[in-house]
Amino acid sequence: MKIGLTASAGLCAIVAVTAYAAITLGDAPAPQPAITPPVIAAVIPSPVATTNIRPAASAATASSEAAAAPASVPAGYTLAYADEFNAAALNTNDWYYRIAEPYAGGYVRSQNVSLDGASLRLKFGYEDVTGDNIPDYTGGGIMSRNNFGYGYYEIRARLFNGTSGLHSSFWSMGIRRDIGGAGGDPRIDQDIDAGLQPEQNQLYEIDAFEHDSPDRMGIGDFKQSTATTAHRLPYSSGATLGINFGDWNVYAFDYTPASTKFYINGVLKFTIDNSTNGYVFTPQTFWLTAIRTANAGNTAALPGYSEFDYFRYYNRPQIGANLVGNGSFDATPVSTFALWNPPAWIENYDKAASYLVTDDFSNGTRSLIQTAAANFTVTTKQNLKFIPNGTYRLTARVKSSGGQSQAAMRVLNSGVAERKFDIPATASWTLITIDNIAVTNGKATVAFTSIGAANQWLKIDDVQFVQLS
Repeated sequence: MKIGLTASAGLCAIVAVTAYAAITLGDAPAPQPAITPPVIAAVIPSPVATTNIRPAASAATASSEAAAAPASVPAGYTLAYADEFNAAALNTNDWYYRIAEPYAGGYVRSQNVSLDGASLRLKFGYEDVTGDNIPDYTGGGIMSRNNFGYGYYEIRARLFNGTSGLHSSFWSMGIRRDIGGAGGDPRIDQDIDAGLQPEQNQLYEIDAFEHDSPDRMGIGDFKQSTATTAHRLPYSSGATLGINFGDWNVYAFDYTPASTKFYINGVLKFTIDNSTNGYVFTPQTFWLTAIRTANAGNTAALPGYSEFDYFRYYNRPQIGANLVGNGSFDATPVSTFALWNPPAWIENYDKAASYLVTDDFSNGTRSLIQTAAANFTVTTKQNLKFIPNGTYRLTARVKSSGGQSQAAMRVLNSGVAERKFDIPATASWTLITIDNIAVTNGKATVAFTSIGAANQWLKIDDVQFVQLS
């Protein structure tokens, strides 16, 4: 699943290696002439790192809140994104609404999401939605328009516990166009069509908590590819976990290539060993949701609210870890997907000219090919956001027919000039590398672009984008 290339002083050289060739693109490539065919480099708007910053609380309030819910961010982490939920309305530049009508015995609606100037409030309602004079259960939720990878995720929440029936969750999972129970916000499809989200990114789920009111909480993960729970701290009462769900508590998880650690008020509650997990990493959507899971035992307790004081995401260098999702192209999502739709990747321009093949690969079971029976232009990319600034290396294994107007591996939108490796004709799997890539603005786009004539082709496998320092 991984292969590499390197260049020095803008010159490319192919060096024989036992089973494959290796090519490297060095520190500072020579200036590239402008590409006259269509401009492929998509400019990605900079994400807002911090929104709705909370004004300073009084000393008494701050002291009370700190005593009620101490937090403990692990050493080495830096705040990369936050929404303090202290505005009058949701920041829809950063969030989708979770909408599904009907779903799970109720309705998941944007109307059940509100901000009161101090917190995000998700309403558990019992109200007539359909106009038939029969009350319906309602809930709500939000999903991030940004995708987040390895890092420390933290919220502060006060969960509804007035009666049974509400399922409140703090979790991470990629989305897709046809996602059930959540895809009603039209901006999801709009972002996919605009090349801002992958068509299919539902590979893995991290459940920092799933709280079933009034007094039951589970923690763990879920493999979307097999639709199975992989690891789970059994559902426990607040007394067992040492908290009252109806109080303000800080919930967090620390997600690294080695493990996922789950905390409540700074106390470690559960650990998953990711080194033997068998899942496929991809940057994912972040969710805060509250939906009906059963009929309420006491409807007089409704409406009720689960409240969230803030969401904060911290990052730190994960030296040597691959930050590209599904770099091997082997991931299988929970739903049926077309071969032209590689999970975790975004296709631009002639989308049908980029698709998965199973008869030729460097590693695993699949590779990506860019080709068509007529002239074509296609880019396959990932937009990586909220990554630590530093020096990176991009590698991939490739084969190419040669002859294209452009066949390139690229890094752009990283705060410096685009870095590009022009891929030569090669009949065997060859490791290509762009080395010493500077990231100065917390993001980067990794892309493969082909502009070719009929039946010219480029094959790609084992893509890795790793931080060196």
